[in-house]
Amino acid sequence: MLAIPYLDKDGKALSIRFRCMEEHDHRDHFHGKYNTVKDEPARMYNIGSLFRAGDEIHVTEGEFDAVILNKIGLPAVALPGANNFKPRHRRMLAGFSRVWVWGDPDDAGAEFTNKITRALRQAKGVRLRDGDVTDTYLKGGAEALLKILGGDSQ
Repeated sequence: MLAIPYLDKDGKALSIRFRCMEEHDHRDHFHGKYNTVKDEPARMYNIGSLFRAGDEIHVTEGEFDAVILNKIGLPAVALPGANNFKPRHRRMLAGFSRVWVWGDPDDAGAEFTNKITRALRQAKGVRLRDGDVTDTYLKGGAEALLKILGGDSQ
């Protein structure tokens, strides 16, 4: 399992999630693809970006997607799982002039994007076609992701 630390704005550990790196049916192996500490609340990943960003922030469905966007210079946080957008997250994103929402190109991703764009008038969905942020990056690099945005976020 890969350990994914959830840190506060100062880099102190708040929680940890685990991702199975094996390509197999996770249910047959008695674990999920992602595993969280029991009774842990849904948290926003990489909240330090909220404090380092300018007037725009990017929100992804997965931690790896947020890491990729930060790597290419787009400050990003993640709300892992399409149903993990909570009222407190709305308050955390309220001060930005633009919130770019990178939902995966599936039904759950559409639900994720719709939920956030309905809750925040400054939120705008980013349409991914060739997989999630990580898939798109692996296929076409930073240029592919920036092309999808159309340069509007810079």
